[in-house]
Amino acid sequence: MRRFPPRLICAALLAFGSASGLAQSSGQSPGVSLRIETDLIRIPIDNSDPVPLFVDADAIRGRGRDEIEAEGDAILRKRGQAIFADYIRHSGTTGDLTAQGNVVLIQRRNEVFGPFLFLNIDRQTGFMDHPVYRLPELGGRGTAERMFFEGEDRLRAERGRFTTCGPENDDWYIRADELMIDQTRNVGTARNAALVFQGVPLFYLPMMTFPLASERKSGFLAPTFSLSGRNGPELAAPYYWAIAPNMDYTLTPRMMLKRGLQIGNEFRYLDSDYSGEVRAEFLPSDRIANDSRHLFSLRHTHRLGIDPFGGSWVGLLNAQQVSDDFYFRDMSTRIALTSLTNLNQEATLTRADAYGTFFVRTQRFQTLQDPLAPITPPYARLPQFYYTGNRLDVLGSDLGLISEYVRFSHPTLPNGQRVIVNPGVTVPFQSAFGFIKPKVSLHHTRYLMDAQTTTLGDATRTLPIFSIDSGVVLERDTSMFGRSLTQTLEPRLFYSYIPFRDQSRLPVFDSALPDPNFVTLFQENLYSGNDRIADANQFTAGLVSRLIDPDTGAERVRVGVAQRFYLDSLQVTLPGAPERGKSKSDLIGTLTGQLWRGWTIDAGLQYSSTLASIERSVLGFRFIPEPGMVFNASYRYARTQLEQIDLSTQWRLGRGWSTLARYNYSFRDGTILEALAGLQYDDDCWSFRFVANRIAVATQQANTALFFQIELGGLSRVGSNPIDLLRRSIPGFVDGEVNRAQPVTTIPYPLR
Repeated sequence: MRRFPPRLICAALLAFGSASGLAQSSGQSPGVSLRIETDLIRIPIDNSDPVPLFVDADAIRGRGRDEIEAEGDAILRKRGQAIFADYIRHSGTTGDLTAQGNVVLIQRRNEVFGPFLFLNIDRQTGFMDHPVYRLPELGGRGTAERMFFEGEDRLRAERGRFTTCGPENDDWYIRADELMIDQTRNVGTARNAALVFQGVPLFYLPMMTFPLASERKSGFLAPTFSLSGRNGPELAAPYYWAIAPNMDYTLTPRMMLKRGLQIGNEFRYLDSDYSGEVRAEFLPSDRIANDSRHLFSLRHTHRLGIDPFGGSWVGLLNAQQVSDDFYFRDMSTRIALTSLTNLNQEATLTRADAYGTFFVRTQRFQTLQDPLAPITPPYARLPQFYYTGNRLDVLGSDLGLISEYVRFSHPTLPNGQRVIVNPGVTVPFQSAFGFIKPKVSLHHTRYLMDAQTTTLGDATRTLPIFSIDSGVVLERDTSMFGRSLTQTLEPRLFYSYIPFRDQSRLPVFDSALPDPNFVTLFQENLYSGNDRIADANQFTAGLVSRLIDPDTGAERVRVGVAQRFYLDSLQVTLPGAPERGKSKSDLIGTLTGQLWRGWTIDAGLQYSSTLASIERSVLGFRFIPEPGMVFNASYRYARTQLEQIDLSTQWRLGRGWSTLARYNYSFRDGTILEALAGLQYDDDCWSFRFVANRIAVATQQANTALFFQIELGGLSRVGSNPIDLLRRSIPGFVDGEVNRAQPVTTIPYPLR
C-alpha cells in the first residue's frame, strides 16, 4: 500500500476557472504552463466553484481554465474523494481525471489501488486497471483485471475476486467473470461465479448474490447437509423472501433419503402494535410411516391499545399441532423438541392497569404419548376468566383480590366448573433492618359438576387463611479471596394457619404437591392449584447469608437453609396419597455464586431427617477461564426418580482448534441421554465444525446425527448448522469470532 506523505500542505486552492487568473497575475499569458514549487509557497486563490478542489504536489502546472497537472506525491481532493498518485491530470471543463503511478483512490466507503486511473470526479464514473480494492466498512476486499466506477457507491469488476479474509489471506474467495458491488443496497452480485475454498472450487453458479452488510435480502440461502440414523442423508435448500422491511417468508424443501420430500414454510411479521410467526411443515408421503405428516404452529401477539379507563389490552394466540405422536422424534435432532409431550393451544386477552390484571383465555393441549410411558393429558380450560388486583397503603393496609371462573374439560376425567373468590388484607410493618407482614384472607370456592361425566355433586368450600411473614437483615464488612465484601445474615420466620375442611368429595382439576424449595416452603398452601387447600398450623424457619460487592452491589455468593415445622397432623390429602406422618418437612439447602475467579457453583439439597436420607440433590460447577473456554459438570439425584451426571465442555486446543463435548448419562436407566463430540476451527474469516450427536428421543429409542459445517465470514454457511445444538448442549458456549460484524446467510436476518 502507498505511504501518504506526512506533510499536510494546502499549497494551492484551485477552482477551475482560477488557473487563468493565477497565470495572469503572474504576468503569464493564457495557455502558457505555469510551474509552482509547492514545498514553501501558500497561495490564496479566488475560488468561484461552490465545491472547491484541493491539490498538493511537488510541482503543479496549470493551462488556462481547463487543465491542471500535479506531479510528485500528488494529492487531489474534491467531493468526498481523494486521489493519490505520482502524476495527476484533471480537466475542469469535462471533470475527467487521469492518474498514473501508485494510484490510490479513496471514494467515500471504498479504497482502490492500482497503476492507472481514469475518473470523472463529478459523475464518479471511470475505471482502474489491475486494481486492489478494500471496503473497510463492510470488511471485504478483492482484486480485478479492471474496475469500473458506475456512480456513487457502485463498483463493477471484470474477472474479479471478493473475500472477507484479512490481508494476504485468500483461504476463501468468490471468483467471477463479472462482480458488481452495490453499496447503496449493500448487495453483491457475481456472474459466472465460483466459490473457492483453500484453492479448491466448491461449486459454480451462473449468478449468485450475497449481502455486504447486515441487510435482509431475498434469494437462496446456503444449502444444509446432514446425516441421521432415522432419516438418512438429508439436503435442504431454503429460499428467503424479504417481502417488506417488517415481513419475510422462508420456503425450505428438505429431501430425506429414507422418508421423502418435506416442505417447510416460515412466515414472520413485525409491527409497532403486533408481531407473529407462522410455521408449517408438510411431508405428503413418509416412506417409513406410510402416511402423510405435518406440523403447524402460530404465535401472534397484538397490542390493542389503552381504553378510556387507562387499561392496556394485549391479545395472544399460541397454537401448535402435529400429525402424530412421533413427529418430533422422527423429524428433529433437538432434544428440546423430542422431549415435548404437551403442545399448547391457547388464545388469551389480557387487560392491565394500576389496580390489577384481568385475562380471559381458552386453552387445550395436544398430548404426545410414548407407548412405553403413557401420561394423563391435562385438563382443557374452555374458557378461563381470571382477575388479580391490589391496592397498596389503604389506611396502612395492602388490599388484594384473586378471582377466577374456569370450565374444565377432559375426555376421560370428571368435567366441571369452578369459581374462586379470594380477598385478602396485609398490614405491613417495615423498616430498614426488618419486616413483619400479617395477612388475613378468605378463600371461597364453588364447584358445578357435569353429571354426565362424574358422580361428584356440586360443592362449596370457604376457608379463612391467616399468615404472618417476618424477617431481619443484618450486615457486616468482611473480606474473602482478597476482596472486600459485605456479608448479610437474614433470618426469616413464616407462620400460617388454615382450619380443616373435608375436601375428599371435591374434584382435582389442577392441584398437585410441588417439590419443596425456598419458594414453596414460604407459601400458605401446601399444594399448588386451588382444588386442595391443606389444613395448616405450621411455621417455616429460614436463614440466608449473602456476600455482596460493596462497590457494585452485585451478589457474589448466596447460601440458605430452610425447613417447615408442622404443629398439627395434616388431614387434607390428594387422592391416593398417604397421610403425612411427620412433624417437619425435609430440610432445604442452597448454595450459588462465584467461589473463585472463573469458577461458579449452583448446589441444592433436600434432606429427610425422618428417613435420614437425601431425597434430592443437585451439584453443578462451571469453569470459564476466558471467553470461548468453558467446562460444566453437574450431578442430579432424586431418590425414587433419577440419578444423572452431565459433563460438557468447549476447550481451545491451540492454533484455532477447540474441542466440543457433552455426556449426559442416567445411572438409574443405564442409558446415555445425550452424547456429543466435535471439533471446531476458527480463523479470521472462516470456521469449520464437525459434530456427532446422539440423543434419547423416547423410551428405548435414540437418534444419531452428524453435522458438518464450513462458515465463511460475511458470506454463508455450507453444511448443517449445529450452533443452536451447541448452545443448548454446552452452557456457556461461544460462537467463533468469524468476522462477526458480517451477516450469515443460512438464516433470515432479524426483522427491523
